Amino acid sequence: MGGHKMNKLSDDSKKSMTSRIITGACLAAIGIPVIIFGGWFMLIFVLLIAVIAIHEILHAPGDKFNIVVKIFTYVMVLSFIYWMFIKQGNLELMFKENTFVMDNVKVSTMGITVYFLVLMTFSILSEKFTIADVCYLFTIGVFFGLATLSIYFLRYFPDGSNYYGSNDLKSCLLFFYVLIGTFMSDIGAYFTGVLFGKHKMNPRISPKKTWEGFVGGIIFSIAFSFGFAAVCSALNAPILPGVYDFKELRWLNILLVSLIMPITSNLGDFLFSAIKRNYAIKDFGTIFPGHGGVLDRMDSLLVSSLVVAIFTILISNGWSLMI
Repeated sequence: MGGHKMNKLSDDSKKSMTSRIITGACLAAIGIPVIIFGGWFMLIFVLLIAVIAIHEILHAPGDKFNIVVKIFTYVMVLSFIYWMFIKQGNLELMFKENTFVMDNVKVSTMGITVYFLVLMTFSILSEKFTIADVCYLFTIGVFFGLATLSIYFLRYFPDGSNYYGSNDLKSCLLFFYVLIGTFMSDIGAYFTGVLFGKHKMNPRISPKKTWEGFVGGIIFSIAFSFGFAAVCSALNAPILPGVYDFKELRWLNILLVSLIMPITSNLGDFLFSAIKRNYAIKDFGTIFPGHGGVLDRMDSLLVSSLVVAIFTILISNGWSLMI
């Protein structure tokens, strides 16, 4: 039983924990009303976050990209995020009615092609812009665009007439479900790891992550996300009627996604930690005390949102891959 004793917290750990709690509370105070109101509030808030995140992506390797590369990357990554909005409907009507409805997650294949070819052209014209830079900016740019679009999808998909509609506050429950599943994994892993962590998972990439924290995060995530979905359904406000509710066997869909979210949260953590280790940086930024930059805070949410969005599209279309 000695191996399961609680770890003694250092002064640095206590300060870090306090800072994380305060920052998390401030983020919640801003983010929760934005998510509830949705519409243009959510659109603009995520746009601001995306702009900061792209800045962090461009500066992770150091100050090596020239202004042309930076502007081009901003334009292309933002185009991946907002191409669906422009393609899908009349922006003037959206502005008047504060209504956004999404039924899929797609980016322009033409945009992806242009992005890749122009990045390759930069590498041909400049010896300072390497193939490694092409691979980094292309991969992370397309992924970040799709993942951010998925965040919009999870908030706006329930706004469709098949589900709740833009005037029903219950349309925000699906996104809250994903936030709970993702961040409770992070919170559970952090506190369990700090208090009980002994065995390192992958010190090469993430020195502080432990197997104890990983298991604790999974338990926290599943308990809170599945419990949230169960309470919502009991109150006759399922997180997504006909897809994620407790009628017939659809509770299995909720259980499946609740199991997947802590896994994808950890994958996101490791993915962005690997990038930081590759470029020898501690954090992507310093905008959030105790949390680092936007990407440090959003890493797990980006991967979870994309995966949950894909599962939601599949389930809502009868598990058909022909979408």
